[in-house]
Amino acid sequence: MASTVTAVPRQCHIVKCDGYDGFGFNLYQEKSKPGQFIGKIEPGSPADVAGLKEDDKIVEVNGVNIARENHKQVVGRIKAIASETTLLVVDKECEEYHSEQGIVIQNSLPYVQHISSEGFDTDDEEFIDTRL
Repeated sequence: MASTVTAVPRQCHIVKCDGYDGFGFNLYQEKSKPGQFIGKIEPGSPADVAGLKEDDKIVEVNGVNIARENHKQVVGRIKAIASETTLLVVDKECEEYHSEQGIVIQNSLPYVQHISSEGFDTDDEEFIDTRL
């Protein structure tokens, strides 16, 4: 019987928009573990709309695996296209599942979730104050 993948990689296509400066997230790395991770995400930013979550681990930037790259190289890849970037990310549960199953995480997996902020514009959002 085939097992169902519950923790899926997410391919987040982040497109800068008018009215918002940047992508809306920062990047960090920890000395104790390999990889580049998503730090703070600005609410309502293109990164937020595209499905990035704090502490996600970046697997690919614009289709290129970044496992052996340092922080500066990853930042360079993210900034390579000024108006957009595509990040393949996993949360801890997803990374552990794929490691246990011996599955290499890549954007060609049939169950990768694709999310995009393309078409999102901060001016399109109407804020309704529901506080009484």
